[in-house]
Amino acid sequence: MYADGLYEIVLHRQRQPIGSEGHALLVCRSGRLFGADARGRIYKGRLRLYAKHTVRKGFLDAIYETPPRVKPRCGTTVDMQSIVSISGEIDPTARSQHTKILIGRKTVAVKITYLGPLP
Repeated sequence: MYADGLYEIVLHRQRQPIGSEGHALLVCRSGRLFGADARGRIYKGRLRLYAKHTVRKGFLDAIYETPPRVKPRCGTTVDMQSIVSISGEIDPTARSQHTKILIGRKTVAVKITYLGPLP
């Protein structure tokens, strides 16, 4: 099973990858996810595997945080940061897979590739 390891996530549109801004790297260790993309978004979440061995699916439940758009003025705490939910079913045993996940309210096609184990 490949659940723990390093993953590359690539956004797709009509089976074609979106440019470099559509790439992210995720680390999964003991079901916890952490990663980032070129735009500076931070990804956090969990990957829950179904207990039954006959069903090879896991449920991705995560968020991403966008970096602040503007620097807060001196003495203020407002930083215009937003948090977006991510969810979907994936196959944790697949080395590479095309699937659809829900990002906010949009269904998005992604390619998830297992890059290798963690040290």
